[in-house]
Amino acid sequence: MRGLSMNHYTIRKIFIFFISSIFLVSCSDDGTDTDNQIPHDFNYDMNDLDQSLRIVLMMGHVAAGMELYRQGELAMAAPHLLHPISETHKKEREGFQEMGLDVVSFVLVSTALEAKRPASEVEPFLKKAEENLSSIASKIDGNPINQIMFLLEQLEDEYKIGLTDGVITDIGEYQDAYGFAVTAKLIAANSSLSNADMLVQSLNDLLSLWPEGPKPTANPSSISLISSQVSEIKRLL
Repeated sequence: MRGLSMNHYTIRKIFIFFISSIFLVSCSDDGTDTDNQIPHDFNYDMNDLDQSLRIVLMMGHVAAGMELYRQGELAMAAPHLLHPISETHKKEREGFQEMGLDVVSFVLVSTALEAKRPASEVEPFLKKAEENLSSIASKIDGNPINQIMFLLEQLEDEYKIGLTDGVITDIGEYQDAYGFAVTAKLIAANSSLSNADMLVQSLNDLLSLWPEGPKPTANPSSISLISSQVSEIKRLL
């Protein structure tokens, strides 16, 4: 593995990349308030979500992106991994900077992605970024039942949007649904709920319904199968 030390040239490139990203987003603003726009017909408004729900939402997007990166699907990973740093998603991460959101780690991940470096070469960066979000979630100390229920509702909604007549027609939503399932499992595993082990097993069963993880497949699980497993998990909450 190539060393992770950074020379001045690399640091300069990262800084330019980060500033350029913010500049490009700002220049593309057509006057529409994109911060509060939620794609499709989701049952929440970002302004109405407290920090305990916004952090698991962000973790879900990042989980999808990280797994895609590790699977070698760099182009598909990129948009999911912008949530912690993009100007477009600033409402989602509001207040997290004060809790220690490590923007630099996510910029490093995005820079490595842009440079097409294999995930295996930058795994310490990936783990550090993931652990950073988990650390923020632990500081917020949200209600795990509410968080898991929220994630289940979002993943079911997004999975329904992602498929049309049994075919994946919205790849991003299909992938987000997977990321929310991963995050729900993480929340359950880290909780003190009396039935945490049962929840984790049921969430593993749910995750198995993505045959290739977030990577698109020609034979995705049916919406009814996803909904049935989601209902089973909700009965445990």
